[in-house]
Amino acid sequence: MQEGKPGMIKTRYKQFSSINITNLVDVTLVLLVIFMLTSPVMQRSADISPPASNEGRVLSNLDPSESLVVEIDAYGNLSVSGEAVLMEDLSSLAEAAYASGRSEAFVRADRDVRYEVVANALTKLGSGGYLNIGLIQESTGNNSEIH
Repeated sequence: MQEGKPGMIKTRYKQFSSINITNLVDVTLVLLVIFMLTSPVMQRSADISPPASNEGRVLSNLDPSESLVVEIDAYGNLSVSGEAVLMEDLSSLAEAAYASGRSEAFVRADRDVRYEVVANALTKLGSGGYLNIGLIQESTGNNSEIH
């Protein structure tokens, strides 16, 4: 007869508790692949729909190391590289960008933004050192490139 409490049966196996590493690694790799596939799709720019035209030169992409792109949404909020910027700080930001070698400046404004906000942004960029500032607009043609 076994010793201990009556009615209890002694088992031969000890309880083994640990984390199953294989499942943890599988889930982590699946999440990594999902984030790698979705990260290029995500845009860091503001929700802006600029006016459309077929005039001007076609730019397929803008190099952030060579160009300063200021985006203005329909409410007049400014952003540079997805980061919000105040109108008062735009001149000093333009000076720093021009000094770091960014030779071009562009303004991408929503079609519903007030003209006064665009004019102020152009003035601030001009006082920051940029003499020629481009305005970005959507193409009305079949291609989806930016002018």
